[in-house]
Amino acid sequence: MRRAVALLCTCLVAASCGGRSESLSVPPDRPSGATRQVALPDPIPAVAAFRVHLHGPVPDTVSSDLEDVPGVAIVSALATERFRVRGPGGTETLELGSTKPLRFRSVAPASTKEAEFVWTALLGGRSVLTSAAARTVGIEGSGEIRIGDLPIPVGAFASNGTPELVDVLVADHIGRDLGLGDPNMLVVGAEAGADIDRISTRLRDLLRDLDVDVERVVEREPAPIEPADQPEPVGRAEGTLIGSMSFRILEDGFIEPDPAWVAANIASADVALLGNVTCHRLVLPQLHAAMVEIAEAGLAAEVDPAEYGGCYVARFIDRDPHKPLSMHAFGLAFDINVSTNHLGTAGDQHPKVIEILARWGFAWGGTWGRPDPMHFELARLVET
Repeated sequence: MRRAVALLCTCLVAASCGGRSESLSVPPDRPSGATRQVALPDPIPAVAAFRVHLHGPVPDTVSSDLEDVPGVAIVSALATERFRVRGPGGTETLELGSTKPLRFRSVAPASTKEAEFVWTALLGGRSVLTSAAARTVGIEGSGEIRIGDLPIPVGAFASNGTPELVDVLVADHIGRDLGLGDPNMLVVGAEAGADIDRISTRLRDLLRDLDVDVERVVEREPAPIEPADQPEPVGRAEGTLIGSMSFRILEDGFIEPDPAWVAANIASADVALLGNVTCHRLVLPQLHAAMVEIAEAGLAAEVDPAEYGGCYVARFIDRDPHKPLSMHAFGLAFDINVSTNHLGTAGDQHPKVIEILARWGFAWGGTWGRPDPMHFELARLVET
């Protein structure tokens, strides 16, 4: 029976997860289980709201003037230019952008912002590619790109905007080595709850005498969910890793998440041993790296792709709306070898497979009070 109520479902994710990635994955070029060691300052709380495209000389004070606008949290500058980028799969003309990583982090997509290994990669002189760009030049896992005579290691695959700002992102010091000029784009980050329309009016007023284009990149507040014959219950899940996800509660124990959240957080990719899977973007690189190690350990036969039970399934635990949302609802869990690892049994997962998955940040459900031996879920982010 449908109830005319709004349900609030707060999902708390283990603090060890510490982060939230089009897509994010990290080439497996570090030892298995290596975790990040560099502590970076927290980003300024902001959401990208406007892009300012610069077409001519711009006073040095523009960024600071824009940051003085009420509701603006930060302004990050990028220098962008198209370059011929060479990778293992060939050479393509791609859009390259350079920026100050710690400033740009505050206006990056939420799925990328909290992944510190993206920012340490940039600070260390490595490039960050979108997944589409990586496919275009044939980067799979570790590797490097070459721009002119300069080799640049690939440090991560991650989204840099919605839509993407550039295909390849590097730190400003790499941009200088490549000869990029002055910034030709500003990304304006707004404070939470800021009046975007009022910011827009003020920005355009400040910039009216300059040769610039202002593009709004934040969506207006979504319209309230209108009831049909009877109101539908709605809920909201929030957590450090998942951000904030609103959803409709369906009658069969499933949910219908906000499509914008799904587009920003859920992705499909080819993963070793399993084939094409759909998970939260942050799960994909660690899952792929774990499966690669399992295969290299001679244990490929211990993970049957025909017995893969899925990852992203938008539902409550046991499809019971009185229980919390399953980690599958966020694409943060996956099931393997399902036919011989039923709920409530000891299962037959190979101990070495469990060990390798644990090293890559995945907790096993087989140790729970009600064992779920097919189930593994993200417990922490691992820099791969």
